[in-house]
Amino acid sequence: MNDIPFTASATPSLGIELELQLINLIDGHLSDKSLEIIPLCNDDSHIKKELTLSTIELNSSVHDTPFTLYEEINTLARKVATIAADKQCGLCGGGRHFSNIWKNQTITPSKRYAELHELQGFLSKLSCVFGQHIHVGVGSGNDAIYLCHALIPYLPHFIALSASSPYYQSEDTGFDSSRFSALNSFHTFGQIERDIDNWHKFIGYVEECTELGVIRSQKDIYWEVRPKPELGTVEIRVCDTPLTLFHAAMLGGYAQLLVKYLLKNRVPIAQARNAVTHANAFYAQRYGYEALYIDINKRIRIPLTVHIQDMFSTLENGANVEEKKVLSYLSSYVQHGVNDASRLREKVQSGMSELEVISDLMEMLLPTAHITHSPS
Repeated sequence: MNDIPFTASATPSLGIELELQLINLIDGHLSDKSLEIIPLCNDDSHIKKELTLSTIELNSSVHDTPFTLYEEINTLARKVATIAADKQCGLCGGGRHFSNIWKNQTITPSKRYAELHELQGFLSKLSCVFGQHIHVGVGSGNDAIYLCHALIPYLPHFIALSASSPYYQSEDTGFDSSRFSALNSFHTFGQIERDIDNWHKFIGYVEECTELGVIRSQKDIYWEVRPKPELGTVEIRVCDTPLTLFHAAMLGGYAQLLVKYLLKNRVPIAQARNAVTHANAFYAQRYGYEALYIDINKRIRIPLTVHIQDMFSTLENGANVEEKKVLSYLSSYVQHGVNDASRLREKVQSGMSELEVISDLMEMLLPTAHITHSPS
């Protein structure tokens, strides 16, 4: 069996990947100019291309706190927006473009993306959606595998807290997060299999799936929580891209606190039926804050917001000043009962045009940055 080395990292360090919409400033539609903009940024480590030309991905450095992460991601986004403005483009958050027609998307030229397009067909363009991936550093592969299981009960928290994709092709889907409808068809999407309970078994799983042609490489495993051995992290992949960068950073802070707590207070790998964990995720996608949550330990259904706030209260015990700021922000966010999906609906229901909505979203992400041109 071939070894997959796990690069241990400081626990619990923090990083994020943030997929942003590249917007045509003239009509508010998605723009395909990412390859005209990214090289001008001169930062291949932090500003990257993605599967479609209408996406620009920001990759943070490794941070100790979400507050320094926010400072960096804000600086990166402003740099991109300034250069994009010269191409009549801007940036905004949101898990899905308000009116994007999937067939109009262009796959980014690259060998890997061409292979994905060949395998996935129309799903490659249909999956032109925008997410936030959160990386938290862990000390070993075994810890990463444990967390792939232990974090599953909390994924609905991240779904509801980040939900920002209620519209698809200008229609209200009824979902707070419709982004998943474009991802669920991928054959390697989902959650870690129950019998993979240590790093050795994960290596065996990767080897078997590769030999059988299920995957080409470990990169093809799209679990909702997965290990990232080359980075020494566990990666949470269920978040829509929020409408503001600060909220994205605070979601990273919550993940960091959860990982810290779960490593200190080890729990048995949950034996909840897949139907239960899938139902909890579905309800969060569909209803956001109004979702019910199946508490498998107590065998009851409770409001998802109660489960979220209970976890915030647990994490507050022993939290330092900065960690309490993260929890206070998110707790207030939940108490107000308005998430990004609600904000989008409010804009549309107020009578704003599509272009006005998109302009507002660009302003929310980076106030005035999308109209600031770089010096000639």
